[in-house]
Amino acid sequence: MPTAEDWGVALRGSHLASAIDRITEPWSNAIIRAAFLGARQFETFQQALGIPRQTLSLRLRGLVELGLLRRHLYQTQPAREEYRLTPLGKDLYGNVLASWRWDRRWGDPHHLMPKKLLHRRCGHTCTPQLLCPHCAAPLSLPNMQPELLAGASPLPLRTERNRRWRKPQPAGGPALGRDILAVIDDRWSLLLVAASMLGLTRYDEYVQALAISSAVLAQRLQRLCLLDVLRRQPDPDDARRASYRLAPAGTALFPYLLTLSAWGQALASGPDTIAWRHRSCGQSTPGTVACSHCRETLLPHDVVRPASPKSAKVTG
Repeated sequence: MPTAEDWGVALRGSHLASAIDRITEPWSNAIIRAAFLGARQFETFQQALGIPRQTLSLRLRGLVELGLLRRHLYQTQPAREEYRLTPLGKDLYGNVLASWRWDRRWGDPHHLMPKKLLHRRCGHTCTPQLLCPHCAAPLSLPNMQPELLAGASPLPLRTERNRRWRKPQPAGGPALGRDILAVIDDRWSLLLVAASMLGLTRYDEYVQALAISSAVLAQRLQRLCLLDVLRRQPDPDDARRASYRLAPAGTALFPYLLTLSAWGQALASGPDTIAWRHRSCGQSTPGTVACSHCRETLLPHDVVRPASPKSAKVTG
C-alpha cells in the first residue's frame, strides 16, 4: 500500500505537476480561456478580463515564451500584433472544456462564459463529457483507480513567495463568489486537490507528500474549504486533529485534472508516475473529451456558441 510520501514523490514528478507549473501563474488560465473564446488583441483581453495592463503584458509575454501563444503581425502601418494559440496551446482545448463544464455546474455564471455549446458535426447542443476511449463510458473519480508507476522521482521543489490568492473578476461586473479560476490559478491548491484524489486526508499527510510549508498549507486548506471544494471533518477522538475530504465540487474537478495531466505529457521529459485505471473496463486511460450527444471527440473548429447570431468559434 503506497504511503503519503510515496504518493507525494509520484505527484511531484508527474505529468500533472509539469502542467501545473506551466499555467498556474495568476491570470494565465483566464487569458487562455479568453483566447479560446476569440480574444486576440491586447485591448480585447484587457477589456474582457479587467486585468491591469502591466500584468496582462507580463502574462502574454510569459505564455508566448512557454509556447502557448504566438505573436502575429496583422497590421503594418502602424505595426500591430495580436496573440494566437499555438498547436501546444490548442491542445488544452479538452481541458478548457472540462473547466467550462465545472463552471456551468458549480461556479457562479457570468457573461464571459457561453451558456451552451453547439457541436457542428452532429448539429446538437452538447455538454462536454470525459469518456473512456476503450468502452465509451463516462469517467469520474469514483470509478477510477490511481496506480503508482515504477521509477517515480520528485521534481526539484519550486520556491515561491507566499502570494495572495487572486480571483479574476469581469470588468464592470459583480464580484464572483466561486468559479474554477479561483482554484486553478494557484499551484498549491491544485496539488492539494490532486493529493486528496489520491486518498490523502490529513494535514500531516499533505505536509509530507507536498513538502509544503505549514503557513501556505493552512491558507490553502482554509480557502478550499470556503469554496466548498474540500470539507473539514473533526476527529471524534481528538479535537486537535481533523481530516479533509473532497466535497462534490472538488470531486467534479477530476476531469479538469485528468485532461491537464494528459496535456502535461508533451511537457515532461520522462514517463508519467501516476496512472488512472477505469474500474469498469480495467483499462488505464487519460480519457477523451467528447460530445454528450454523438460521443465524438470535440475539436476547436467544430464547436460554436449558438446564443449569438454571429456565433464565434470557441477556438484560437
